[in-house]
Amino acid sequence: MRSMRVPALLAAAVFAAAGMATGTAHSHDKSAAPAAVPLWRSLAGFEKCVGLANNGSTANGTELVLWDCHGHPDQQWAPSAPAGLIQSLAAANKCVGLANNGSTANGTRLVVWDCHGNYDQRWAVYSDNSVRSQAAANKCVGLADNGSTANGTRLVIWDCHGNYDQRWRFGF
Repeated sequence: MRSMRVPALLAAAVFAAAGMATGTAHSHDKSAAPAAVPLWRSLAGFEKCVGLANNGSTANGTELVLWDCHGHPDQQWAPSAPAGLIQSLAAANKCVGLANNGSTANGTRLVVWDCHGNYDQRWAVYSDNSVRSQAAANKCVGLADNGSTANGTRLVIWDCHGNYDQRWRFGF
């Protein structure tokens, strides 16, 4: 019996030393890790996430930009596979779409707008980590300024070319 209790006590001590509670976490515990949030990450830059310009504005026409990941609501996104929409969690009923009345020209900026579900707001996430517009063939979400990963770089659509500035990951 003693041989079974020692490993259990040892494991409990290791978890406690690492700050991992074996019971229910308490809200007053400031050392607890923040809740996981659904971020849209660029694979071109280390810890770079998609967010909303103008300090996280959710006004129609606000551009999507790359920024250091911080997990605030303006960087939280919910892709919807059946509908193809990518919704902002910063405000209700705001979806990613194409600027200039849904233009599919290279360099068209991505913006948030009230969700309406037209093709300029429909996207497909492919196994190669590209996000493609369903409004036109072979148009991928990428980074403006030749793939810059600087804070504030706008997201645009461009002909798909497979470079890292067109590679993304949704998740926690």
